Amino acid sequence: MRRTPMPPEIDSTECTGCGICVQACPVFTLDMRDGKAVVDRGEWCIECGHCGAVCPVDAVVQKKTVVAPDLTVGEKAAVSPEVLMQLLRERRSVRSYLKEPISKEVLEQIINAGRYAPTGSNSQRVHYLIMTSPDEISELGKEIMEFNAKFFKQLEKKPFALLMSMFIGRKKIQELLNYGPAILHAQKRIEKGEDPLLRHAQALLLVHAEDWDGSPAFNCAAAIYHCSLMAHVLGVGVCFNGWVENSVNNNKKLKNRLGIPKDNKCYGAMTMGYQDIKYRRLIERNLPDVQWR
Repeated sequence: MRRTPMPPEIDSTECTGCGICVQACPVFTLDMRDGKAVVDRGEWCIECGHCGAVCPVDAVVQKKTVVAPDLTVGEKAAVSPEVLMQLLRERRSVRSYLKEPISKEVLEQIINAGRYAPTGSNSQRVHYLIMTSPDEISELGKEIMEFNAKFFKQLEKKPFALLMSMFIGRKKIQELLNYGPAILHAQKRIEKGEDPLLRHAQALLLVHAEDWDGSPAFNCAAAIYHCSLMAHVLGVGVCFNGWVENSVNNNKKLKNRLGIPKDNKCYGAMTMGYQDIKYRRLIERNLPDVQWR
């Protein structure tokens, strides 16, 4: 259910009529009248704060959206393109962790980075679930592997594979079958006391959202990627894990045990821990597949 919006107010005595706030508003809440900005469609407001952030004379009063008075936007971006590219290339998938717990303060810093990610219509409907017990994380990994091993054994039966292909398509079925041997191999390694899925992580982060929301997949993906960049800067290695995401969404028992609401869907998961290995060189990636029009 959409929340009742609290639109901004315009101080007409301060407003110079420049119209910048009207230009910046994404949902047409503001308009110009008699040379001044006015709130014309307050019920459409999504409380994004753009209007107050761009006003050159501070004439926009935002009671709901909190503005950081001690932080301003500089004339240039906070980092150079070269530094940003270095950060993006340095961040790698880390699957080997030290047995050193991550403090709550560090985890809070990581999550705090997620809340500044963009969300569709400024919904901010991204929910975080963090597990910090290595033993519980390993047990979760065992449950996920058992669930997937059973599924792949069923998928090897042609009638079941045919039925599933009607729902998700033949190409997806074939792609899943390609993972089958690896899953069964991982299951054997778990029986030997290893943790091939969650890698003895010190923390596990999941993001979930209401599946009826306008852009839940994008919202969660953007948030968790923000988190991954902050984690890297703080020296915490992370690895995105699609097996966790898919298993939680397809196993009601697992989803309930984690306390994820019925109307919510997991849209991302990543293991975390201080790195036990060091990447010494950057690598190249394929050139972008771009269509220019």
